[in-house]
Amino acid sequence: MTGVADVARRVDEADRRLFPGPVVAPVEPPPEVVATLRAALRPIVLAGPGVVVDGCVEGLRSMAAAAGLGVLNTWGAKGIFDWRSPHHLATAGLQARDFELGGLADADLVVATGVDTAEAPPERWRLARVVEIEPAALGPLAAVWSRPLEPIGVPPLRSKLAAVTQDGWTSTAVPLMPTLVTRHYADVLGDGGLVAADPGVGGYWVARTFATTALGGAQVTADPDGDGFAVACCIAARLREPTRPVLAVVDGPMRPSAEAMLEEAARRGVVVPVEAWSRDGDSLHPDAHLDRLRSMVTSDHPVVATVRTDPMQLDRMIDVAGEIIAWGGRRI
Repeated sequence: MTGVADVARRVDEADRRLFPGPVVAPVEPPPEVVATLRAALRPIVLAGPGVVVDGCVEGLRSMAAAAGLGVLNTWGAKGIFDWRSPHHLATAGLQARDFELGGLADADLVVATGVDTAEAPPERWRLARVVEIEPAALGPLAAVWSRPLEPIGVPPLRSKLAAVTQDGWTSTAVPLMPTLVTRHYADVLGDGGLVAADPGVGGYWVARTFATTALGGAQVTADPDGDGFAVACCIAARLREPTRPVLAVVDGPMRPSAEAMLEEAARRGVVVPVEAWSRDGDSLHPDAHLDRLRSMVTSDHPVVATVRTDPMQLDRMIDVAGEIIAWGGRRI
């Protein structure tokens, strides 16, 4: 069983993730690093959650703009760019071929910053020469490194996954396509709300296809034993901003640690809606799902609902980018 102290600790950890501390003081990049960057012909950036934790997202954006760079982010850094930004290449680390298809194999230099090995095992992404930049050096780099601006190419990872994703958007089939469910999440929660997900099928689809327009709007744990993370994030968010729309996404049936977090939410007087992805879940028409979701996130009473999704769309994603490697491949 999850103890009271452990439950409280998880909420505190979620709070630190959602609301990072003071921005890390800028540091000057070493001259040899600047020289390496200037010599690169086809550089690409791989950014991880350390950029967010250190409060250096604006520095990354400035560097990407100055040097005309595409940025591949792991899922703990979702939202560092609007998904429609030309600098946003794709979210990576979820499937075996993400880094290859995301452009790292075609680069002559990978600029890695804030990378977490839980989301990006080194043997997966070190496909070219690598220079590692601490997040605090990104802003200062923008002042000393620039390149002629050229159109940023869209990597195969983004274009091929987008084709599968958008097919799901137009489907009216029951059970629902997973990407239609995550589009509904973006429709309802994308403007200032929060979707948080535990490891598993629902977590994969949120990390893979939730369309982020702002930093912090989608949170998915990299911990394969992170059940309860989603509810903890929603508790932390609503303790700070009681009216913020939130949704916890889990796989059904709910695990004891997630149930313990819901008990903690009730103890603190916080309402957390939960949607559990389940093979035995509710088979809803798209309009019915969207209406239910809107009702859930505005309710003043906790709601735990289930949803059934079409498993075949996952097969199409695997055809594009290979086996699922997130959470060690153990949760899907």
